[in-house]
Amino acid sequence: MPFQTISTPIVYSLKPRIIAREFTILNEHEKKDFSGTVWHSRASSGVRPLLLLAHQEDEDRQSPDLMDFMSLMCGKYGFVVAAIDGPMHGARRVGTVDQSMMKHEFDQAWIDGEETITPMVMDWKITVDALCELAEVDARHIGYFGLSMGTAYGIEVVATDMRIGAAIFGQWGSHYAHHERVLKNAKRINCPVDFYAFEKDPNLIHQKTLLDTFRSEEKKWITYSKRSFFSNKKHVEMAKDFFVLHLLDNYLY
Repeated sequence: MPFQTISTPIVYSLKPRIIAREFTILNEHEKKDFSGTVWHSRASSGVRPLLLLAHQEDEDRQSPDLMDFMSLMCGKYGFVVAAIDGPMHGARRVGTVDQSMMKHEFDQAWIDGEETITPMVMDWKITVDALCELAEVDARHIGYFGLSMGTAYGIEVVATDMRIGAAIFGQWGSHYAHHERVLKNAKRINCPVDFYAFEKDPNLIHQKTLLDTFRSEEKKWITYSKRSFFSNKKHVEMAKDFFVLHLLDNYLY
């Protein structure tokens, strides 16, 4: 499905090697538009791997942590990187709200289930379809990164899209509402998976249960010591290495 609109390239002033383009796509089933951003390096030529970034429940697609990771993967390693907002996040909402209220709204939406799960999975599917039509995207090499809410929706995204060949999940377990749906989809995933968990999280056993459900022959359980994943610089580097290994194998960089 083509983009409904895609903007003229905007060059980031603080990241001169990276071009950002805002896009809008129509989810025809839901009769709603949604927005996203795609980034690529000015220095890269030809087709490049695509990395999908999903934010956590108290953020949006422009969160500073994701932008730092995007800059690493896009500016240094030449990935095409894309992100869309969550169901009540960023450009999807009217007005502003603090992070704690955003998390509360997501928690309630997740409990309601079908109100957000199916539409969000569909939005990611439509986004990947559109991105794969871009000249710079190599549709054979696609990765997915999403923790917490990014895992909640992302497991079904990865399970239902065979184009996605490597995924990083984390901070989500088998104890939340709709766990049957999540576990059913987890059983369908057979691509390489790294799963990140905060070592002091009281729900580690439920997160480990989720990891064990994946069919992937290559899956890894990784814990980190600082509550925010992105504060653990060693593990951010490990996440980068994971995608470089699995998606950049046919490229020189």
